[in-house]
Amino acid sequence: GRTGIARLAIESGSPVIPVAMHNTEKIQPTGKLIPKIARVGVDFGEPMYFTGDATDPFTLREATDKIMRAIGQMSGQEYVDIYASRAKEILREDEED
Repeated sequence: GRTGIARLAIESGSPVIPVAMHNTEKIQPTGKLIPKIARVGVDFGEPMYFTGDATDPFTLREATDKIMRAIGQMSGQEYVDIYASRAKEILREDEED
């Protein structure tokens, strides 16, 4: 994930409440233009508090990773620490080799 939420939490002293949504793939399956009616589940995790230097990239990354892992545990999804845009770049680089 991007580190903006960690920066905000550290600077403000506010907690982060991790939120996971379930069954969203039933509302709009991949490749479909028109959404379907379906029940979506939403789980709220325990508040997470962070301290440290809000300008330190390592502090921000650590807090962001903790938030993303909490969401991953609640949603049952594996945390992947790479953005889709970067993954596409890597695939293109591999194709060129």
